[in-house]
Amino acid sequence: MSAKHRIGKRRFLGYLHKLAVGEGVDEAAFKRGMAELGLDEQALLGGARREFVRGRQARFHDYHQTTLDDWVAWLEEAHASERIEGARLGNSHRARVSGAVLLMRRHDQRHPQVILVEDDTPHFPVPPAPRALLVENLENFLALDATLALLPECGLGTEWQQADVLYGSGNSVTNHMLTPALQRYQAIGCLFDPDPGGIRMCDTLFRRGSLPPLQFVAPSNLEERLQRAAAPRLVSPAQRRELSRYISRTPPVAKVAELIRRSGRSLEQETYLAGLPPHSGELS
Repeated sequence: MSAKHRIGKRRFLGYLHKLAVGEGVDEAAFKRGMAELGLDEQALLGGARREFVRGRQARFHDYHQTTLDDWVAWLEEAHASERIEGARLGNSHRARVSGAVLLMRRHDQRHPQVILVEDDTPHFPVPPAPRALLVENLENFLALDATLALLPECGLGTEWQQADVLYGSGNSVTNHMLTPALQRYQAIGCLFDPDPGGIRMCDTLFRRGSLPPLQFVAPSNLEERLQRAAAPRLVSPAQRRELSRYISRTPPVAKVAELIRRSGRSLEQETYLAGLPPHSGELS
């Protein structure tokens, strides 16, 4: 038997409204809803008279009206955050968090600063730079000097040395709520893992369609890095098919996605912080 779905606030409120006008309710679901919401059944139905209507439907008489009114008021109480509302009802994950944050560093702001987005409004600790570099992995964000030193190898000009380096814990940098912050930049570089996941993240941002020009940032010798990696991650046939879709529809990732698809290998961007291993006759 499949697991039963939660009753949910809206459905349970419907039961209470039916009870108030003398209509029948699904008794089992009604009582399960009380249990899920942490409500005391006896406080409402203690001493009430039950009348079967049909099937699982029952009508209740002589329930405690004050309790009913209190429950309705409690459940209809408005909250500024849907996440708070979900938590109040025992399931915060049914709603997204009300805001989003990014960590920011740059050459003249080495201590991480927080960019906060709430109510679709971005709050910057300092005026944003013209360019932003999105970094997927924390190690690369922490290694600021090494990351900035890598950018010329990726074909980025000296102006990128003043870019805001932004970190949002893995794919959270693609959170739609961060869009107003990212729109404050003139250009965005995506220093993501050269793997199907990193390509997918850049594709997500590109398809949003409301952001500044994007580019997938990778060293010009990425093909050599893929071939000479000490422990490359192999790409599955399903991932190769996925990469083919991105190549055809997402120009910023086309070159890197094709390298990954053709070589059947991928890397994590932390490898950019290490030198290439020596040549091996076993690798071609």
